[in-house]
Amino acid sequence: MMNDEFINNINAIVGADDTLWHLGDFAFAQKDSYVRKCENYRRRIKCKNMNIVWGNHDDPHLISHLFNENHYMHTIPLQQHRFSIVLCHYAMAVWDGSHRASWQLYGHSHTSAEPWMNLNMPERKSMDVGVDNAKLLLGSYRPFSLEDLETILLPRQGFSMDHHIPKNSTAPKEEELI
Repeated sequence: MMNDEFINNINAIVGADDTLWHLGDFAFAQKDSYVRKCENYRRRIKCKNMNIVWGNHDDPHLISHLFNENHYMHTIPLQQHRFSIVLCHYAMAVWDGSHRASWQLYGHSHTSAEPWMNLNMPERKSMDVGVDNAKLLLGSYRPFSLEDLETILLPRQGFSMDHHIPKNSTAPKEEELI
């Protein structure tokens, strides 16, 4: 079962003292079993520092106690790279620092947005980090590590659709849009 494989892979990859971010839709269940299912999943994950960015299938009022931090969107500075990671359940076209190499991670679309995003926003520094995309890109239902993200996102040039066009961007020039 995918959920069992995912939880086993989390526990194999993420240490008990590491920090794990979940980008929404922690569990799907009927209302009468939702909290119990979420508590069961959380209890099985050994990582003590688990945070969530709420998804459209989450009920923050019922399960926020399961996480160290709860957000609708969150920005993590990466000092070693001099940029940030913007976390949201949903994919964005523009985010804080998108014109300065920051990354945006999301999960809502279960890989279905990736072909469109790749075609229309080539070289973008954003990606779906949900379990379906992990299976597609990494071969198993598991979390993406920072090293995985660096391998995938650092080589990308970036894409900007606002007035902050980075050098070497693949974004169209204003005159090309007319």
